[in-house]
Amino acid sequence: MRISNVWRKPLPLLAAALSFLVFIVFSQQVNADMFSWFKKYDVHLSPAVHGKITFNGNPVANVKVFRELTYDTEYLDYAITDVNGQFSFAEKNIRSRRPGSLLETFTRQVLFLDHNDKRYILWRFTNRTIEPAKTINSLLNGLHCDLSNPDMIYDLRNQEHPAHPHVVSGICTFETETYIIGQERK
Repeated sequence: MRISNVWRKPLPLLAAALSFLVFIVFSQQVNADMFSWFKKYDVHLSPAVHGKITFNGNPVANVKVFRELTYDTEYLDYAITDVNGQFSFAEKNIRSRRPGSLLETFTRQVLFLDHNDKRYILWRFTNRTIEPAKTINSLLNGLHCDLSNPDMIYDLRNQEHPAHPHVVSGICTFETETYIIGQERK
């Protein structure tokens, strides 16, 4: 009899401790932190793009401009230049579970075209976040890409994180030069 009485006293205490533990584990805050890999996040791959392709100042018509976007998977689409050499792409966003993981996340944007048996890299940019970058959004709204331009590397102002400039490369120049910190030839 004495042994069974000893075990009866801690049972309510053990039940209370177990209930508290269950409450903590399934509370919203802990649940969000522990199970965030199940959540899907919005990932910004590219803003809308508007540009013009020329060669020595003359419009290049009917050429495919490819946009390659990378985040876990590669997304490839293309636009065809009109008679004025103009092209555009719609904004591209996806949903992904990857930002909730411990892995490093970044997005990559590449615009290129093949013309007269030569590949031209118009724009190349890697973003260390999944959020839109204001400077990049602004510049991709007015690209001027002359196929006779040299491939350049640009250090651009990062409006969200000023201590970490964006690095962009390619043959395109921009409608506005206000974001350029420095540039050099490859």
